[in-house]
Formats: sequence, C-alpha cells, structure tokens
Amino acid sequence: MKSLRLSYLAPLALSLLACASSGPANAPAHAPPSQQAPVGRLDADDPLCAPLLLDPGGDAGFGTHVVMRRLPTAADLQDLSFISGLRQVLVALPEWPAGYEQLQPIQQAILPQGVELVVLLPGWPPTREALGAWNLVTANPRLILVVDGPPADRSLIIELNRLRSLERVIAQMPHPSRSGFERLQRPLSFRVLKS
Repeated sequence: MKSLRLSYLAPLALSLLACASSGPANAPAHAPPSQQAPVGRLDADDPLCAPLLLDPGGDAGFGTHVVMRRLPTAADLQDLSFISGLRQVLVALPEWPAGYEQLQPIQQAILPQGVELVVLLPGWPPTREALGAWNLVTANPRLILVVDGPPADRSLIIELNRLRSLERVIAQMPHPSRSGFERLQRPLSFRVLKS
C-alpha cells in the first residue's frame, strides 16, 4: 500500500492532504524521503494540498484516516480492512474522473462499518458526463468540491443541486463573495490562502 498515506487525526483537526504522497513533480515515485515534499506543504498550484477543515463537529475521538491522491482500486479498498481504527478514507483527486467506468471500484467498495468515504474534487466538472457519473454511484461517498470561484456557466449550479452525494462547496477566493453562488443548495464555505 505504498500509495496510501495514513494520518492519525481527531475529526476536529485539520486534514492535511498529503502533497507528499506523490512528491514533487520532478522526483520519482520511489524517491527517498529526503527528496519528497513535506506533508502539508502549501502548493499554490494545487488547492487540495492546503489544509482543509472538513469535520468541524462530531465525535472528538481519535481514529485512522487514510488519504489517497488518486482513485482507489478494488485492491486498495480491500486492503483498508486491515487498517486498525479506520474512521475515514479521504480521496483527494487531482482531476475529475471522466466517467462512471473509473468510479466502479468506489461503487463496489465494501468498507468496514462506520467508515466514511470522502472525495475531494478540484474545480467545476469538466463535462456533464463527469458530473452525472457520480449520480450513478450508490456507495454514498461525501463529495466536496474545491473551486476558485463561481462557475462561468451558472446553469451548472442547478445540475450540482441534483448531485445526491454533494455535501458542500469550498470556494478558494482572495475576496470571498456569495455572488454567483446564490442558487447553490448546499453549504458554501470560503477559504483564503495567504503566502
């Protein structure tokens, strides 16, 4: 399970989104730890690499959170049953899956009881097919979008409102504003990154 990043976090803590799981762009995947980026390193080009507050309430107990920076395979999900104290699987994707075929391992996943699957998606969906594919997944993941502002096509928000598993939208903007998000029927959070 080299691609899995384990972190022991309280649900009230920040989820550090493991930029180091793939290392810097020019480092090979098998690079020694000294050549990999530190966990939690702020990468201005990747909004999912900065810490996000995902669970502001709930049980303050500790558990194991697995962070993945790619879609899990069936084998990855099966391996999760061997991780003690598993509470959450956080999949922070670098891009939207193109269609339902790529989401089938998530659809077929059988996670241990009480374990939640959270998927972070960057930006607005590139196609209607990419958006619609998530409605075919009945495994009930919690979807969170991290966007850089309102969509250019405002009708996209109406389609997002039909996405059953969409939990919230986080807008990463230098000057937070609800303008353009008025029709969104999910919680909207803002995040400002300062260097």
